[in-house]
Amino acid sequence: MTKFIYTITILLMVNFVSIFAAKDIVNKLTPKHIAITGSRVSLIPPIGFKKSTNFLGLQHQTNGSTIMIVQLPEPFSEVSKGFTKEEVLSKGLAVSVMENYTLNNLPAIYMAGIQKANGAVFTRYVLVFGTAEESIMINGTFPEKLVEIGKEIKKSIFSTYYESNKKVDPLSTVDFEINPVVANLKFANTMMSSLVYTRDGKFPPSSNDKTSLIAGKSISTVNVEDRKLYTLNRLKQFPLENLKIESTTEVKIDGISGYETTAICNEKGAEELTKIEYVILFTDKSYYVFLGTTNVDFGSNIGNLRQAIRTFKRK
Repeated sequence: MTKFIYTITILLMVNFVSIFAAKDIVNKLTPKHIAITGSRVSLIPPIGFKKSTNFLGLQHQTNGSTIMIVQLPEPFSEVSKGFTKEEVLSKGLAVSVMENYTLNNLPAIYMAGIQKANGAVFTRYVLVFGTAEESIMINGTFPEKLVEIGKEIKKSIFSTYYESNKKVDPLSTVDFEINPVVANLKFANTMMSSLVYTRDGKFPPSSNDKTSLIAGKSISTVNVEDRKLYTLNRLKQFPLENLKIESTTEVKIDGISGYETTAICNEKGAEELTKIEYVILFTDKSYYVFLGTTNVDFGSNIGNLRQAIRTFKRK
């Protein structure tokens, strides 16, 4: 279950061991830094970049460039072991630079590469660092031809200031709310622009009952013609085996229409059956997505997950 949750919420991570000494980045918090709401990270934004309303980070309103913050509730020492250069390449990223750094004495990895998406070519600058409690990935993405913008994005990423003791409100990272109590779930953590709820309120869950609910919003603009097909295709992209769709029906929650799919499957490499309640609600140019999963008491838990999803309400 833990591997499954990570796979569907993490865009990219990397493990790389350099034979060279790590380069040092030493930053101080300045009046030019802006705090990224819901995180412990502050950056000096490039000109023309503002805080995003769809994800943790910054975005340029016209040229498609973004600086995204991804928070992982795992120590850097463990996170870095789980990702390889081969996995980065399997995501379609042609890596040109990988270097070890320290960021204010925290271990860090810097990576640069080119990636194709939706018929366009983008450059990515990624800085990953962490502590014994959590790991942070800062992912700068911009159209390949915008070289000068890229220089400013890299400069912004390397201005990162991290406050490990800063208290944050994780629920402030999204523009919606949901009541997990009806499914007997507790808030566990945030992953990208999603809220994660589990039975025991821990992530990864430590109880035998792995029932969980992930609720989030798309991080980019989308135009979908066939919404039902889009919903089914998105579900099929998850790391699932023996997927059997039991039902797909139209649904409307908080005035937003979408599709609700119930399915049963095996998580990749697992023998235990998992039942899924999957909902996408489509707005004009984005969508909200909900993924409920359970490994026990399918009938009761799926019904409860369905009720929890229906408590969704925009702020």
